[in-house]
Amino acid sequence: MKPSPYFVDQFRFFFKRFSSRDSLFKWFLKKAGDDSQAFNFPDALKDHPKTLVFLPRDMESSAAFLHKMPQAWFENVLFVAHESLHALISAKRSHAIYYSDTECRYGERVFDEIFQKIHEFAPTVCIYLGQEFLPRLYLAKTSGAACRIGFNCESLYPFLNLSLHPEQSSEAELIARYYGVTK
Repeated sequence: MKPSPYFVDQFRFFFKRFSSRDSLFKWFLKKAGDDSQAFNFPDALKDHPKTLVFLPRDMESSAAFLHKMPQAWFENVLFVAHESLHALISAKRSHAIYYSDTECRYGERVFDEIFQKIHEFAPTVCIYLGQEFLPRLYLAKTSGAACRIGFNCESLYPFLNLSLHPEQSSEAELIARYYGVTK
């Protein structure tokens, strides 16, 4: 039997391997809490607040987003990214917390360290890019950021409490416009 993508390999999480997506969604939501703080959008993005960004795991999507962002945007940003994106983020001279596939599972020691580093950073805004992955959504929800942005993600509420729909531009261009930064 292959290991769980969501949980550390321990007996206490063994039966979660057989849970449905809805059951796991509810379990992570119960752990994270289903409350949301009030925020004023788009004012929450002005003046470059501390921003936590969960990058997609694949290089192509992450590179497309990062290359379209103006350099000024990277000032107050902390990325949570797969270790394969290290060179890409380093090229932007930005800060990141890196994880491997087995380290970003609920209950792993490194997962707990990521949780702690996010809380020390104390973001005001969280941006979640990429595929739905419940442990990372849990981290986004528990980050302390009142404004948690995703794209076309209404089904992920309250993990992400603002869903943007970029129709005429890319996700990066839309975020840059809201932050008031240009190339």
